[in-house]
Amino acid sequence: MSFPPMSASDPFAGMTVPSAYLPGVSFQFQRRLGEGGTAMAYLALRCTAEGESPVVIKVILPRLVAESDAKANTIIKKEAVALGRLNERVPPTPFVVRLVDTGVLQIERLGRQLDLPWIALEYVHGGVEGTTLEERVAYSVYETGFAFDPERTARALLSLAQGLSEIHAVGVVHRDLHPGNVLCCGAGESELFKISDFGIARPAGLAATFGNVLVGTPGYVALEQIMSSSVPVGTHTDIFSLAAIVFFILTGEHYFDANSPGEAAAAIRSPGRRSLLDVPTLSFELREREAACQAIDLALARATSPDPQQRPQNARLFADSLVPWISPTPSTTRPSRRWVSAMQKVRAIDVSAASNWTVRHPPGDERLVTSVGWNAAGDCVAATTRGLAYWNGTSWNEAPTAGLPVPHGIRFVRRLGPASWLIGSDYARLAEYSRDGARELFSGPDESVSFLDATVDFDDVAVVVGQGRTGPPLLYTFIGKRWLKPLPVLQAATINSIARIDDETWLAVGRSVDGNAFAARYWPLRWELERINLPPGRALLSCAGRPERNLATAVGSDGVVVRVEGGTSVAATIGERPDLAAVAIDTLGVEWAAGRGHIWVRRARGEWECVWRHGAWSPPFVSLMAEVGAVIAMTVDGAVLECRASTLDKTKPAL
Repeated sequence: MSFPPMSASDPFAGMTVPSAYLPGVSFQFQRRLGEGGTAMAYLALRCTAEGESPVVIKVILPRLVAESDAKANTIIKKEAVALGRLNERVPPTPFVVRLVDTGVLQIERLGRQLDLPWIALEYVHGGVEGTTLEERVAYSVYETGFAFDPERTARALLSLAQGLSEIHAVGVVHRDLHPGNVLCCGAGESELFKISDFGIARPAGLAATFGNVLVGTPGYVALEQIMSSSVPVGTHTDIFSLAAIVFFILTGEHYFDANSPGEAAAAIRSPGRRSLLDVPTLSFELREREAACQAIDLALARATSPDPQQRPQNARLFADSLVPWISPTPSTTRPSRRWVSAMQKVRAIDVSAASNWTVRHPPGDERLVTSVGWNAAGDCVAATTRGLAYWNGTSWNEAPTAGLPVPHGIRFVRRLGPASWLIGSDYARLAEYSRDGARELFSGPDESVSFLDATVDFDDVAVVVGQGRTGPPLLYTFIGKRWLKPLPVLQAATINSIARIDDETWLAVGRSVDGNAFAARYWPLRWELERINLPPGRALLSCAGRPERNLATAVGSDGVVVRVEGGTSVAATIGERPDLAAVAIDTLGVEWAAGRGHIWVRRARGEWECVWRHGAWSPPFVSLMAEVGAVIAMTVDGAVLECRASTLDKTKPAL
């Protein structure tokens, strides 16, 4: 490998480095993202014979290596050890950035060869609202006049607490948690919050330190990190930071205004604390609940006590005690109303340029994918003919099935929450699947029925598609922890997919008893079904909904597309009459559809247009994930194609 000459502005752009551990894997540096006190960050491509995937590579600054090889290696080693311990289980935690690879980059500078340690990390695409929590809170304040609303804050707090719990469980203390070190992707109910930057973390068994200097960010770092203390750094140190972050999420302002270690120490030692009610950007939904604000103030004051013994010692318990005051009924399946209102103003972004498409995994695997549940990071749990599998963004991994009530009869997978999936199976079983394993949620009233699809809002109204050994398909309704009497769909031979249109209405699609495509609007609480007139087609295979927009779309064979918005249904045929098997709608209402070797898009009030076509991709696409600025498609044999808008690339890794 040859090395380009050093450049003060961009020393590594264009360089390719091999993986030190995985044969056939290399990394192509594309462009510089930023520079911090210890490292430079680059957007890079991880390249293998199977495909390419974006990563962020952090390279230790040459001057640090020149000053001290040991210190430079310590920075990377700490982050690699901390993240490596979290990668050992499948699925990995989605609340912490994933380690991809690590190695050493050799350069020549001033006649001396330097070995620069580097680490490759999961790429996080933030979209229009920003990549860091700091950016997203600022975006909310700018667009709405307020910081996060209570529901969104509750989801963020529970995510960060879960991430910290995972970190602490493997013996690591982060020590530098602040809003700039929390990366975000997705939007609305799919929004994910990921803890990043473990450069000064303290993994158990790794004794190297940075000497007697302050590590951490003033205003978010605990007193025991600033001043000598008889109480060592521990989980209570990170909970101090988490409490300060909660105040920032709710107000958009720092809990402690400190620009130096001395100012931070004085503010922490002060008996007074800022009150939520004193900040004008506190959401009006929470301001109206004065008692709740006072309870949150007391909890944050205790969690930021100068005495570590007075703070909560467990991140999950801290979050569980605080969430009921922030949002009594947080939802993981519906976005908050204020967020929906803000997103109505955002203009859809064109991500379909040919240069934005990347093959992450090629066609040709022997597995057959039957159902997929995505999260906002582009990872998924998939039901396949080989069993349950997990796609982590770069490779396929076998997913454990221990605890599933029917591990060999899985019929569908849907995203249930930020870190969990709903699995439906034979014998009318519904189970929750997560990193912690599987547990049965509900069993249907008739074990002779297989559950084929479902909408997942079990705290409100969920509709489940069932099919018995004989007879018509059935629409089950689950509300108030009870099953209502199922509705037999006598006009349908099969129901392939279901999606929620609005608060009262669902769209069910499939094939009719006369061999044509079938679609119907369904009102579960009224036990009513109204068939939609369709153009000629053999079947509708997939549908997707955006209840916050009162919108659902279905696609199928012969180019048949059905769009239901509010009380209006429009059915049409795409000109080329392509067979379509997958559909998705992003949070801005842009509709995507895919079939065999082609992907289509329909923007607001526009016509369907083909934006990607490849004749060699003969296996049909069977699943789509669409977020603002990012679309991922998967074929029946597990190939993965991704499109990400380069104009929305706001990746800002903490350095």
